[in-house]
Amino acid sequence: MTLCGQKLYIKEGLVFFILFIPGLVFCQPHSGKILSSETKLGIGFVNVGIKGKNIGTVSDEHGNFIINLERIDENDSVRFSMIGFESKSFQVGNFKQDTSKFIYLNPRVFSIEEVKVLYQRPRKVLIGYEVTSGLSAGFGYNFLGCEFGIKVNIKRPVRLLDLNLNVASCTFDTVTYRLNIYQSIDKSEYKNILTKPIYISFTKDKINEPVTFDLSKYFIKIEGDVYIALELFKDFGEGKLFYYTDPLWGDTYNRRAIEGTWAKASGEIGMYLHGQLIR
Repeated sequence: MTLCGQKLYIKEGLVFFILFIPGLVFCQPHSGKILSSETKLGIGFVNVGIKGKNIGTVSDEHGNFIINLERIDENDSVRFSMIGFESKSFQVGNFKQDTSKFIYLNPRVFSIEEVKVLYQRPRKVLIGYEVTSGLSAGFGYNFLGCEFGIKVNIKRPVRLLDLNLNVASCTFDTVTYRLNIYQSIDKSEYKNILTKPIYISFTKDKINEPVTFDLSKYFIKIEGDVYIALELFKDFGEGKLFYYTDPLWGDTYNRRAIEGTWAKASGEIGMYLHGQLIR
């Protein structure tokens, strides 16, 4: 089983990950800055990736980025994407020749869809699996832009109420993820349906019970095949983070970069949501 470039090992009831650290020497790093076309200010934590490949990174809080394109085909596309902005893509060959490397993204305008409750007494549903004990899985290190999460099939429209994480242990003082929710457009394409970035934070002194995040204020509606994922958008530093995991139930999904392909591993991590049926 792998998760975000990591191999899973099981020994004496403990599941843990060992991260393969890529070479630190880059032959041709390409750097630049991502800005808002409206404010001309830097945009923090923008995803930068090669479409269809598990290669990518995330800009820093000021919009600065560095990506290695040494072994990337000149005809591939490098894509810049951020929730709340229109994405922008460039052919790798043309991008390499552009010496300015200032990337301007246009703010995106979303229409608000009316949400109606299906029942007078709202009917709640559980999405995912409550893993509260047993084996544990987690990270030894992290890659910028790496994602992991669950895939669900929602038969009827559901408005999300909360997200819950069952954390087994954590040595980081504070952990912050970015939530991404991808809904199927067709059999091969998924779209992030969020209209604004949602950041999920918790501290190590709060993990004795499920860590819960209120999603009701975002009015997120899901239906059909959906990936619900947490993204490592900034470096945690050194430490370990373990979630309760059931290796005999469900699957966990991961990918190395946001433009890459999902990989499936047996065993579902302790991440679940509550929702409300709507129409």
